[in-house]
Amino acid sequence: MRENIAIVVPSYRELKNIPVLIKKIRKVLPKSKIIIVDDSPKNENLKLKTLLKKEKNIKLISRFKKLGRGSAVLKGFKEAFKNKRIKYFFEIDSDLAHNPSEMPRFLNKIITEKYDVVIGSRYIEEGKTINIVLNRIILSRAINLFLRFWLNIKVHDFTGGFRMYNRRSIEFLCRSKLRSAGFITLSETLFLLNKNGFRITEVPITVSIKKEGKSNVDAGELFRSLFFVLSMRFHRFTN
Repeated sequence: MRENIAIVVPSYRELKNIPVLIKKIRKVLPKSKIIIVDDSPKNENLKLKTLLKKEKNIKLISRFKKLGRGSAVLKGFKEAFKNKRIKYFFEIDSDLAHNPSEMPRFLNKIITEKYDVVIGSRYIEEGKTINIVLNRIILSRAINLFLRFWLNIKVHDFTGGFRMYNRRSIEFLCRSKLRSAGFITLSETLFLLNKNGFRITEVPITVSIKKEGKSNVDAGELFRSLFFVLSMRFHRFTN
């Protein structure tokens, strides 16, 4: 079942979490194709490659340099899109913040209601975040409220990386000239898809943040992302 699904996992120094994530995915979608795009240094990447050697239906794309979450996901999508049997595409974080057991909720939404994109949202009814410090949740909510207003898209969670796409929307993204490479690509892709008439919806998810976890987004990237978003509505995208 579900041999027509690809799951793209952007990874940076998540050696301990990747095997756990794979097991969780296999319980829900055992026949899915998993593509891991890893930006870890060579020594860690080699250990990951060794761990995955016996795993079936998994492709590891090694980049050896932190080139950005957005570019990693797009790289994975382009690889998955080569397989014409793949009809549905997930992206999911590698740090175990997202629970693969919620994937059927996305599938049901996209198949039965004919949406192009389904976003896992923390900020709609029944969605929630656990193990997160107060200042991070305030910052996240503020950013998402601003993006909803500024980009004029009726979505509540622009920055969450648990999403599902149909083949038509992935084909569009693979042809698009994205200008961002980091986490803000999540907002840029939504902006492009919405602008070009793709149907987007949300499903509630629970995001679990590791208590000892540290955000990969530093102040510099946050500032650059804010500037990028401010310019997004005025820039004429060419695809």
